[in-house]
Amino acid sequence: MQQLNPIDAALLLMETVKTPCHISMISVYDPSTCPDKAPSFEEIFEAVRVSLPAANRFRSKIVRVPFDLDYAYWVEDEDFDLRFHMRHLALPKPGSWVQFREQVSRLVSRPLDMTRPPWEMTVIEGLDSIKGLPPGCFATVLKIHHCAIDGESGVGLATVLHQDSPDKPVAVLEDNWQPEITPGNRELLRRAGIHSIRKPLAIAKLLMSNSSKLLRSALDDLRSDKKEEDARDRKVPATIFNAPVSAHRIFDEARCTLDELKLIRKEVPGATINDVCLTIVSEGMRRYLDAKGELPAESLVTAVPISTRTPENAGASGNQVSVIFTSMHTDIVNPIERLAAISAETREKKAVQSGVVMKVLLEVVHNLPGALVGAVGRVMPVISVNAKAVINTMVTNVPGPMTPLYLLGAKLVQSSGCPPLLHGGALLHSVSSYNGGFMVSFTACRDLLPDPDFYRQCLEEAMRDMIAAAGGGAKPKRAPRKPRAKKAVS
Repeated sequence: MQQLNPIDAALLLMETVKTPCHISMISVYDPSTCPDKAPSFEEIFEAVRVSLPAANRFRSKIVRVPFDLDYAYWVEDEDFDLRFHMRHLALPKPGSWVQFREQVSRLVSRPLDMTRPPWEMTVIEGLDSIKGLPPGCFATVLKIHHCAIDGESGVGLATVLHQDSPDKPVAVLEDNWQPEITPGNRELLRRAGIHSIRKPLAIAKLLMSNSSKLLRSALDDLRSDKKEEDARDRKVPATIFNAPVSAHRIFDEARCTLDELKLIRKEVPGATINDVCLTIVSEGMRRYLDAKGELPAESLVTAVPISTRTPENAGASGNQVSVIFTSMHTDIVNPIERLAAISAETREKKAVQSGVVMKVLLEVVHNLPGALVGAVGRVMPVISVNAKAVINTMVTNVPGPMTPLYLLGAKLVQSSGCPPLLHGGALLHSVSSYNGGFMVSFTACRDLLPDPDFYRQCLEEAMRDMIAAAGGGAKPKRAPRKPRAKKAVS
């Protein structure tokens, strides 16, 4: 039995029917590399079963404390049944990308059953008519609640099933798993009472031992000549995506090669691949909003999750992240000049993020009383419906392996992710790399982004234009201006 940390507890408490807080990982496989034949659903089921010992959260359910007076607990589920978590379906003919996208979007929209271990995997067959892929491809859609996983740990869990060659079998792991008896309310409330005393004392100790460092940081901020600039950075313009979301989701993606991203990066000394990713997203959003007549004069603002994992906790499950907020500089027309501005800002903010003060504050967060986080988590969905815009999007970057992976001989050819949406943030992006390829996927509220094909086109043109500006190809023609989008009524 293990207690959730405050970040994971907040993600659990913020879930509603319209804002399910699970992450989805979409993987597409080409079975033509199989030594024999394409794996059946039962063979994939068995591969998952023997791999469960390496995924320590896949057999754990969440037990909440009465009235959310303390953080919930992970308990090994005595009624665990893998058949409940594995699903199987096939696309109707012809098995196109649009059909696949619609099916994935429906799966992503549905909340998980939180009375069981919060994950499920759906195997989808019949991907027979997708550009760039041979007939007979299949996919897996793995949904797992955000409180159990973050991007970095998610890569580890997703690769449990994979091998580095098509003829290598799935490893059969020693399984020492033991179910646990679900604790009763009396025991949960007893633990909550003890924690309500210990955690405030731990916070006081942390602040006392680091008081001089915190004071020095505060004085440095007061002396800073960037005070006015920081105030401007905190101003977030409202867009058509800063609205309450419905329960309906839409997913899609745009692709290029990692080498093309590196070519763009060379245009700005000191720029990182992550800076290029942010610039592509900013250009795509700029084009889309401009075509709708909805582009704000002020720059859009994005949140960028940053992993706080250390070598000591590299194998731990759950979320170990903090977030930086940065301008997307959409008020700069030239995308290469925008890349330079984004690069300069992210360097500064990452330096601040790695400072002593941030480490102290993260420790404080991890010692917050559970009742406080519970109260905040319950009111957050209500507040966020009518709150002012805090960000215009979020961009998560999860680098993947640079060598091909295989599932029962079938080659993994595409891999992407869908992050959860909250009210006020109807469009989020997940960028990732795999085997020399690069992908920007987006998840949006379908009611607020009714034309995903056009937004994908904006991202693709952003990629092509930036590659061309870096000397990597001819500049394409601009897309025709689209009519203004109608704002959805929730």
